[in-house]
Amino acid sequence: MAIVINGSGTVTGLSVGGLPDGTVDSGTLATNSVVTSKIVDGTIANADINDLAASKLTGTVATANIADNAITLAKMASGTDGNIISYDASGNPVAIATGSDGQVLTSTGAGSPPAFEALPAGGLSEADTWYLDTQFSIDGNNTSILTNLSRTGSAMGTGMTESSGVFTFPSTGHWLITFQMSYRAYVDVNYFYSYIQESTNSGSSYGTAIQNAGNVKSTGSAVYGTNVIQRIVDVTNAGTHRVRFATFSSNGTSTSKVQSGTETQMTFIKLGAT
Repeated sequence: MAIVINGSGTVTGLSVGGLPDGTVDSGTLATNSVVTSKIVDGTIANADINDLAASKLTGTVATANIADNAITLAKMASGTDGNIISYDASGNPVAIATGSDGQVLTSTGAGSPPAFEALPAGGLSEADTWYLDTQFSIDGNNTSILTNLSRTGSAMGTGMTESSGVFTFPSTGHWLITFQMSYRAYVDVNYFYSYIQESTNSGSSYGTAIQNAGNVKSTGSAVYGTNVIQRIVDVTNAGTHRVRFATFSSNGTSTSKVQSGTETQMTFIKLGAT
């Protein structure tokens, strides 16, 4: 085997098989002399690769280099039992604190992570019934406002406030108002009217919200009848909204009467928020 060293220092005429094992060390190789294309596929074993320090990997793995579904639950950081992962207003991941038993996950609006909160209380919050405690004759010339009113039992919630037949609401909301008027006559009465009247200016003026009519055909003795009317009122300002009840008869006062007791009553039920 002939070894020729030319004038440029290049060794020729020497095959790789002619080099004894271990005779070429890293000091013999020029810097950057071994390129990827000169490495035979499969010739470098895992054991030949030194471990890389974690500090050398920081920021070196791009998102595109992570395969879909490559990160398993086992590789995620530990958290608190019951927490849910969401995003904060900056778009960064955030853990939603575990709620209490019976709470539900609800939206807290844009720019804020959801939160576990208690369900709102269900059912009705206000119900109140009043009745006419003194029978009176219906005015045949002017509309009569019902006064002398008393509460039936106890109210659910705060209840209505009444003064001289005028009712004030304890809170805003949509309220269902029912007016049942029972009347009696001894002669023919062409019509009885019952009214629910509202004011939104603290009682300075009233308008008829709803009305209904009935009549009586005399048989020579007392004849009875009933008017029932209902109205859903949207109370947007409990400090200025007022309600009252009124009646009217087409004949004189001596022959037409509004019955007292629970035969004539008013009911107030809060259905929900305004």
